[in-house]
Amino acid sequence: MAQATPGSNYTVQQGDTLSGIAQQAYGDGNQYQVIANANHISDPNLIQAGQVLFIPVLSSASPTPGSNYTVQQGDTLSGIAQKAYGDGSQWQRIYDYPHNKQVIGPDPNHIHPGEVLFIPQITQTNKNCTVTSPIGLNARAAATSQSAKVNSFSPGTVLSFFEVAIGENVQGNPRWGHSNQGYYFWLGGTDHPNG
Repeated sequence: MAQATPGSNYTVQQGDTLSGIAQQAYGDGNQYQVIANANHISDPNLIQAGQVLFIPVLSSASPTPGSNYTVQQGDTLSGIAQKAYGDGSQWQRIYDYPHNKQVIGPDPNHIHPGEVLFIPQITQTNKNCTVTSPIGLNARAAATSQSAKVNSFSPGTVLSFFEVAIGENVQGNPRWGHSNQGYYFWLGGTDHPNG
């Protein structure tokens, strides 16, 4: 007889129930919902002999970049990002990872216990540019000239950024540098207007 083992597939046998499979896999029949969620089963009472189920690994460990994480009850993508990266606003990196988007589906606000997500590494390659605008350049809280000004830089100042954000279109250029310090600056006022 096949044994339900976490981290592998299990073929449903005649007479199996999700709670029985959870009991086999985890020693706790109450974990049946984890299996149901991982396999997108809306009614846990409706499984059929021959159906192949993925039995996820239960994890109480914190999400770690570069590894898999099993969604726990009460998790959100922003909460997972906060634990993994120290920054809840990085949730989009987790969602955008191709496998994760397939697991989660079209709504990133609906993740379910038992879903196994890959927590991608954040690799930031910084780029440098020099302020060329004769009047200097303002750093903003968001990629728009209407957001709060957080700093000003004089011509010749070298700035560093890790990504190009598309924001307010200023003089035909919507590209803004996003700094490691969290502010944005319009790239049109630098020697690298396209990033």
